[in-house]
Parts: sequence; C-alpha cells; structure tokens
Amino acid sequence: MITLLNAAPDTGNQGVSALCHSVVAGLARRGATSLTVADHGRGLRSANWGYAEVNLVGLTNHRRFWRGDNLRMAHAVVRRASRLSAAANAVAGSQAVLDISGGDSFTDIYGPKRFQAMALSKRMVLDAGVPLILLPQKLGPFSTSAAQATAKDILKRAAAVWVRDAQSYEFLKSALGTTFDPVRHKLGVDVAVALPEAKPQALKPEIDLLLGANRAHAVAGLNVSGLLYNQPDHAQASFGLHASHQRQITATARALLEADPNLHLLLVPHVHRPEGDAESDLGAARALKAQLGPLGETRVQILDEPLSAMELKWVLARLDWFAGARMHATIGAFSSGTPTLGLGYTDKAQGVFDECGIGDEVVDLRTTDANTIAARAVESYARRGALRNRLNHRIADLKDRASREMDEIAKQAGATAR
Repeated sequence: MITLLNAAPDTGNQGVSALCHSVVAGLARRGATSLTVADHGRGLRSANWGYAEVNLVGLTNHRRFWRGDNLRMAHAVVRRASRLSAAANAVAGSQAVLDISGGDSFTDIYGPKRFQAMALSKRMVLDAGVPLILLPQKLGPFSTSAAQATAKDILKRAAAVWVRDAQSYEFLKSALGTTFDPVRHKLGVDVAVALPEAKPQALKPEIDLLLGANRAHAVAGLNVSGLLYNQPDHAQASFGLHASHQRQITATARALLEADPNLHLLLVPHVHRPEGDAESDLGAARALKAQLGPLGETRVQILDEPLSAMELKWVLARLDWFAGARMHATIGAFSSGTPTLGLGYTDKAQGVFDECGIGDEVVDLRTTDANTIAARAVESYARRGALRNRLNHRIADLKDRASREMDEIAKQAGATAR
C-alpha cells in the first residue's frame, strides 16, 4: 500500500485537489493498485474516482485530540505501535508514504500552526519506520532558525526529496550538505502539469455558449484570489504586496475590457469555500464584478459552478488567455496550451514558471504598481497568439518530463518493478 499525505481532495482548494488527482492518476497508470489518501473525513473509507479506486482515511490537525483522526493522536499511536487509529495504521502499514505538503506549505510563511502540522505528519512517517518520499514541492522560506532546523532534520531523514523550483533545490543542497545525493534529491516540475482533463457534466448555458468553439469573440479568464482580495489590508501586510489586491485586480480587469471592446471576461474561482469564507474565490469574483459596474454587466461572467480540478482544467484549456494568482489555476491553463500570465505574490509562481521555461510570464505583485500590472496584462493578452505558439512547442517536452518523473517516483514508492 502507498499512502499520500497533505494532498487532501476535500479542502475546497482545487490546487491541492489537482496535486492529489495528478499523483493518484499517475501512480494508477503505472500499476499501483492499493492507494490510500489522507483527507478530512472520519475513519477508513473507499472511493471510486473513475480512473482509480482508492481508500480514504481521515487525518486532520484539529483540537479533538482523543479521536483517531487527530494528527497528534495518530502520531502518538504510531510511536506506541498501537492500532487505535485508522490513520496511524494506514501510515504504519504502507510500503511508502508520499507527502506533497499542499505544494507550498512546507514553510512557516502561512503561520506556525500549518508548519507544525506539515512537520508532524512527516515525523509520524519517519517514526513509523516507513520510507518518506517528498513529492515536487516548494521548500521554505523559514523565518526562524527553529523552523529551519526542523525542516533540515526531516529532509535528511527522508528516503527521497523532490522539489519543483531552483530556489528550493539550492536550499535542499545547502541543508543536506555532504549527505546530498543527486540520485535521491531531485529538481522536478509540478505534478499538476500532468493533471487529466474532465469535461464538466453540466455547465450553465451561458457559460457553455461563451466557451463554444465557434464563438465570434475572444474569452480571457481571470482568477480572483480570495486569499488576497477578501481581506486586502491583511494580505498586503502578510505578503508585502505593492498595493491592495483589490486595486491590482480591478485595474487589470478594467484595462483588459477597455483595451478590447469585443473581449469577454470569465472569472474562474479555484478555491471553493462557503459563502463569507475569507478565502472564497467565488466571493472575490462576485465582488470584482460588482466593482466593475456597467463595464462588467454584459461582458463579465462568473464560473460559479463548484467544478473539480480536472473539470476546471477543461475550462481553462478553452480560454484564449488567462491570468491569476492561484498558482495551480495558472498551471492548469498553461499546461493546456492557454497563454498565461502568473500574478505572483510569493516566490513560488516565479520558481514554477521558470522550471517550465516560461519565467518571463510572471508579474510580481509585491514590486509592481497596479497600473503597471494592468498594462502588463494587456500586453500579454495582445500577444496571446505568439504565446500560444511558444507553449505549443514546450508542452510536449514538459509533459514528457512530468511523465518520466512520475515513472521514477512510482519506482521509488515500489509501485512498479525496479
């Protein structure tokens, strides 16, 4: 059995779901038949995802410490070799555990609680004596020496470590020193590059018409990140944005619509959260459309169906151009051949775009004023034809690289013959 941690498919964040389904689909295609995925449910359950049958096991960093799906309880059970927790049993009974840290959460930039959960889940695997394989992800930054020491200890004890950007790779080499092994420590691409598409079972007629192959107008997509938009002062302070993201994204949307009177804009939420949740992309999209006033009444639509990561990739593939701050929304777009501009609020977007050979298609929200961001978006949209041709020359090689990496990960995990 192979277990996947920190890629729960039920967070509402379709970026994390994209990582989950990319890994599970990749392993299933390579012969893995017993796969367990940690999620936020209770106990051990089974699920048929169409392309694979999986087991789901609850494992959450919640305060109900007496429950077996509590991360601290599961770790304690593992250390005592007890059988009182389904999550602990899944980890201890695995031939290997894969951990992807939500792609970018092996850091303390999102606060100590999330970092402690990331570290504890990895220590649980190591304390169980099971090989830990860290899948392509960003490492750091770490703001304290204690967090960095914790990360270095885990990296040294892991059976294999994959990172998805050059900055993380340099940190890995520095952290491991003489124990760095190029056979086990690898620079790769984000696994979501290989995420399969799935046609949505139902789209609103107006969205279906908007994306139709015979449309007479261009359709640009824009992701409005709830993380950055809904609490703008907090986001600006936390990530060091040059200006409020509300100003940045409103200026961008307005500039695009004014630059091309025939352009239609589709707002694409990538994090589905309940109404009023601070991270809801849908709430942010609705607020942006209202902010645009008459300019957005007939030419701006919102994709408000809660589509899966694979269904969202199908939508992104049918756009003429796309921009957004949610990184896996941009990966879904450019890996489908859609010209894409990344709106970076940390170093992670630049690192991933660099590794995919399109590093000049990122604008840094921390160092660029709102009007310049808007102008950069208009310029990128204007040369979308050239960008599409450029992507078409890169995608085959990019997907081939992702496939070869998954081949190697599957072998490391024991899913295929060595």
